[in-house]
Amino acid sequence: MKGILLFFALCTGISGAWAQVVRIDTVAYPTPHVPKTKKNNFNIDYWYTVAVRTYGYEQFPQLLNQAELPFLSSYFNGILFKYNDNQIGYRLQGNYFDRDIAFENECKGCARASGRLQNTTIKVGMEKSINYSRLQPYFGADIGFMAQKFRGSSTNYTSAEQVFNEDTKNAALFSPFIGFKLYLIPRVAIGAEANFNIAYSYQKLNAYAEETRVGPPTQSRRYKWEYFFAPLASVSLQYSFGLINQ
Repeated sequence: MKGILLFFALCTGISGAWAQVVRIDTVAYPTPHVPKTKKNNFNIDYWYTVAVRTYGYEQFPQLLNQAELPFLSSYFNGILFKYNDNQIGYRLQGNYFDRDIAFENECKGCARASGRLQNTTIKVGMEKSINYSRLQPYFGADIGFMAQKFRGSSTNYTSAEQVFNEDTKNAALFSPFIGFKLYLIPRVAIGAEANFNIAYSYQKLNAYAEETRVGPPTQSRRYKWEYFFAPLASVSLQYSFGLINQ
C-alpha cells in the first residue's frame, strides 16, 4: 500500500513540474528599436542662406589709361542671398566699393593718378556643391552689371602738368567661380571663393584743366572687352534658415 501511495505522489509531482515548463520557441518578442543617428546633409537641410561678405581682394575694370590693374582689399561691403535646392544654389548678390586709391597712369613712370573710386556690382547666378559633407567645394557662374565711377586727378612726372579727371564706366559681366564652404554647425558656415570676370564695358572720360571743372571738358568714349581677376572675390560668413521637413 505504501508503495502505491509513493508512486502516486511521484507521478503527481512530475505532472505539476511538467505543467510549469514553457517552450521557449513559442515566446514572441517585439522587434528591438534602435534610434537613428541624426545625419546632417548640410546644404539641403535649409531652404535659404544669407551671407555677409567680410573680405575681398580683387581687381576692377581699368581706370583712365591705367598702366596695370592693382589688387585692392575691401571689408564688409557685400551681401548674398541664396535659395538651396539639394546640391544646387541659386544666388543673388550685391557689393559696394568706396575708397581713395592711387595708381600709375598712361605707363609706369609717366603719370600718377589719385582720387575716389566707387564701384557697385549686382550679380545673379548658380552654384553646385560637390558633396553634402561639412567641407563642401563648389563651382558655378554669375552674370551681372557693374557701375563704376572715378573722380580725381593725374599729374605728369616730367612736366608736372595736372589734369582733373572723371571716369564713368558701365559693364555687363560674366563671372565663373570656384570656392568652398566649411560648416561650423549645420546653420553657420564660412565660405571663400575666387572668380574670373569677363566684362563688356562702356567708358566715358572727362578731363578738365582746372580743379573747379568749369567749362567744356576734353571727352572720350569707348567700348571694349575687359578681363580682371579676384583671387579672393569673397570671404563670407553664411547663415542658413528655413528648415526643410524631411
